[in-house]
Amino acid sequence: MPWSRNTSWRQGSVLIQENFQAVGLTDVSDAQMAVAISHDCDISNDNLDAEPFVEFIFARIVTQPNGNFTHGKNPRTLHLEYKQGETTIVLELIASKRTIVSKTLLEAIQTDQIYQLSSRYILQSWLAARYRRHALPNSLVNRLRSVFSYIEKEGKKNSSGILSFRLSYEPQDEIPPEEPYELWINIIYVTDKPEHTPMAEKIAHSIESEFPKLMEKTKEYGKVDLRRCEAISEEEFTLRDMRETVEYHLEHLSHRTDPPEPTVYS
Repeated sequence: MPWSRNTSWRQGSVLIQENFQAVGLTDVSDAQMAVAISHDCDISNDNLDAEPFVEFIFARIVTQPNGNFTHGKNPRTLHLEYKQGETTIVLELIASKRTIVSKTLLEAIQTDQIYQLSSRYILQSWLAARYRRHALPNSLVNRLRSVFSYIEKEGKKNSSGILSFRLSYEPQDEIPPEEPYELWINIIYVTDKPEHTPMAEKIAHSIESEFPKLMEKTKEYGKVDLRRCEAISEEEFTLRDMRETVEYHLEHLSHRTDPPEPTVYS
């Protein structure tokens, strides 16, 4: 039967490996399944001239989630929870491992209803983050190189409780070494467990106390004045705060594409 708006396929639906060949997917032996990532409106659109394909990301099951890849912290890899009956499983999605499937082939295949996505918001936020990441000015990245390495280390040690690091800085542009930047750092932590609050506060205090020593390592690039480093719970961090800050993904890029030293922190 032709593709219908009543299709059972939705964003987050799972295509199991057994059906790969039926929809034209070959030579993907390292993937156990594929997750539909097209928007629901695009999937349900029955005008195949306008929307002939559904986009998927290949996935595999991992035994334990890595906190560095949960909650969309990393724009390239996501560990995403699904319910398999009463059991929670974790799928690893890698942003570059995408493919498209023709709706004319997919229409004969049913999504595997055994797998139920726990949070579509996390999937959507992660997909969007790959394209909305903010590139920091080169002159700021150079000055904060050691600070970013320290943030990365602290973030990875405490990844399960940290939702994100958010930065605000002035001025927004490239500036010469003799002019200073002003910097504000917010450490957003999840409120699932009571121990996350003192953990995030400890990280904030540690960054603040280490900041002068870290800046000494890159002083030839110029100064950065740390105005505030604060731990804020996910309940207190507002939409306005989000609009006025930049998320640091632990592998942030500057505008430069071919720097003399790497500006990717991962």
